[in-house]
Amino acid sequence: MRIKAAGVSNYRNIEMARLDLSADRVFLVGKNGQGKTNLLESLGYVTSLRAFRARENETLIGPKSAQSEIAYELEHEELGECHAQLRIKKKGKEVVLDGEAIRRASDFVGRFPTVVLSSEDLSIVRGSPGGRRRFIDTFLCGIDRGYYVALQRYQKCIQERNALLKRGADASLLGPFERELIEPALEVIRKREKAIEELGELALDFYERLSGSSEAIGMGYRANVQPKDAEGYRELLARNLKRDQILQSTSKGPHRDDFELTLNERAAADFASDGQQRSIALSLAFAIIAYWRQRIGICPVLLVDDVLGELDPDRKKRFWEALDSGIQLIATGTELPSADGGSPWKVYRVSEGRFEVA
Repeated sequence: MRIKAAGVSNYRNIEMARLDLSADRVFLVGKNGQGKTNLLESLGYVTSLRAFRARENETLIGPKSAQSEIAYELEHEELGECHAQLRIKKKGKEVVLDGEAIRRASDFVGRFPTVVLSSEDLSIVRGSPGGRRRFIDTFLCGIDRGYYVALQRYQKCIQERNALLKRGADASLLGPFERELIEPALEVIRKREKAIEELGELALDFYERLSGSSEAIGMGYRANVQPKDAEGYRELLARNLKRDQILQSTSKGPHRDDFELTLNERAAADFASDGQQRSIALSLAFAIIAYWRQRIGICPVLLVDDVLGELDPDRKKRFWEALDSGIQLIATGTELPSADGGSPWKVYRVSEGRFEVA
């Protein structure tokens, strides 16, 4: 897949911008806080209709109107050349593909894959469980529309159950919401477990290539709960009801999941060096690209946010060696990239939300 062009209006600090992105390598250069990451985030939005730095729509909408708009010209392995338009509102979003309105977000999610690698991703090993959940959710929402629907249903039910707990509701009022959340919760757990196992297998090979060592990495799913079936989940909720009423929050469920990254079967958070952790993060990004290409037959666009400058020369060299020439790369940084990587860069200078070809 390729992003040939994009138009962005009223997105964070970007009032209006249109960029020709029809190049193998595109670089957005400028000082911090000028809008480079905002533009990259808007490009990644096309994959799962989720921003990689925010959960709430209103944080994405600039001051000029009540909505943000993003338009994409895309080249796709299966769909050919197509146009997508997104309107982000405080309470929802509108999606149009080739002039036809998409009624359900799940019918759009996953068609246009991008893979994001940011400074936050480089800290995934030592980062918070919430960050790792967002990582795996972003991946799964992009490749599996069923997962996207299940996660949305589960999160809505949890919010409603928590609201009732805060109001002191008893078991009779909580029951209907608990019945609704069990099925999607079990689906989320099952699909996370499978995805983490498969990504771990792919990442193992990339780690060897990126680190230049024979050390082995692994990914292990740390499910907060693993009931065997719906009845087991109902029993779990019942056992924890008194605790939840005291805490006024649902204490057990996949909203508290995590996964662990290991290096030579030891916790990478405790035993891996900074350089090794960076190689692990890069390996996961390349594993996601490989998953898309091998299992789905579509090559994602790689969006790299202010990361290339943080890699030491050896890891940067191995990054370029591992990056297939057929992958479109759109990156940001405060300094122009080196001549590494073969293909020439199309460069935009960024200042106060404006983009000019260098």
